[in-house]
Amino acid sequence: MLWFGVYLERKIEYRQLVYILALFMLVQLFGMLVVYYFMPPSVVYQMESQPVQPQSPMQAIYFLLYIVAGTAILLLFFKFYHGAVIYSLIEGIVVVSASFYLFLIILSSIFPQQSATYFVIAASLVIPVLLMLAKYKRPQLRNTVAMIASIGAGIVLGLVFSFFVAFIFMAIIAAYDYISVFITRHMLALGKQAVERNMALLIGASDVELVPESYLSSAAVKDFKKHFKVSSVHNKEVKSLIKKGAVPIPMQAALGTGDLAIPLMLAVSAYINLHSYFISSVIVFGAVIGLVFTMYMLKTYKIALPAIPPLFSFICIAMGVAFVAIGLLALSLALFLTGIGVVGVVLATVRRIYRGKGRSVF
Repeated sequence: MLWFGVYLERKIEYRQLVYILALFMLVQLFGMLVVYYFMPPSVVYQMESQPVQPQSPMQAIYFLLYIVAGTAILLLFFKFYHGAVIYSLIEGIVVVSASFYLFLIILSSIFPQQSATYFVIAASLVIPVLLMLAKYKRPQLRNTVAMIASIGAGIVLGLVFSFFVAFIFMAIIAAYDYISVFITRHMLALGKQAVERNMALLIGASDVELVPESYLSSAAVKDFKKHFKVSSVHNKEVKSLIKKGAVPIPMQAALGTGDLAIPLMLAVSAYINLHSYFISSVIVFGAVIGLVFTMYMLKTYKIALPAIPPLFSFICIAMGVAFVAIGLLALSLALFLTGIGVVGVVLATVRRIYRGKGRSVF
C-alpha cells in the first residue's frame, strides 16, 4: 500500500518521491543479485531435476486468507489496545521471520558444510533480532530493517511459488489492495498506525515545510495552533518565522513492505521457474514504471493510493511487450490488455474520488 500522510493543502515534494523510488529500486536490485549470486543457473537446473509437487492457484488464495486474517487481528489490536509492547512484538515477528530467510540463504552459501547447519540457522535468527534491537535504539534504521525484511519475503515467496501461482498471487493482492484502500479503507488505518509508531513495516521519507497561514484552511490553522507549541522549536530563525505567521507542515511519504516484496517475488519466480534473466529484468522494469506512474497520480490527485494495482498493471504491460519479441503473440496481447484494464480501473476510481472532493480533473 502506498500511503501519504498529507492533507490536500500540503505539498508533496519530489525529493521524497525520488527517495522512495530509489529505495524501491534498491530492494529489487539487491534481491535479484542475492538470488543470481547464491543460486546461479547451475543450481537452478539441479532444483528443476528434483521432483516437486504440482502447485495450484488455490495456494495463492490460501496465502491471501492468511494475510486477511492477520490484517483483521492487527485492526482489532489497533482499535482496542494502545500499548507499545504488542506493536513491538508484532513488528518483531514479521521482520525477524522475513529477514531470517535472507540471512539463511546467504550464510548457507558462505558455510555450506553440513556441520555448520545449526550455526547457520542460529545466526540467521540472531542477526534479525539484533537488527530489531538496533532499530529500537536508533529509529532512523527503520527503512534499512524494512528493506531487509522485504528482500527476505520476496525471495522466499519467489522460491516457494511457481511462476503461474506467483502471477495469480500478485493479481489477487492487487485486487485486495484496491479494495482495502478505496473501499474498506482499512489499509489506510494500518498505514497510519505504522507511520506513527515508526514500525519497520514500511519505508518512508519525512520532512517539514513552513508555509503562510493564507495557504491553509481556517480549520487546519486552528488545529495547528491547538496542538503545536512554539516553545518546542529550538531554531531561532524558524521560531521567528512561526511567530510571524508561518505554519510548519509535516510531509510524509510511505510505501509498505508488501509493495516492495511482491514484485521481487514475481521476478525471483521468473528466474527460478522460467530460467530467464530477461523476464526477471522486464518484471523489475515494469514495477519501477508502475511506481513512477503511481507517484504521478499522487502528485496530480493528492489522495491515498494503493501501489500494487499499478505495479501489477505495468508489469503485465512490460511482459506483454517482451513476449512479442519472444513470439508469444496471443499471451502478449492478453497481458497487455490486462495491464491496460487494471490501470484504467485505478485511474477511473481516482478521478471519481477526486471529482467527489469538488476538484476539477482538468
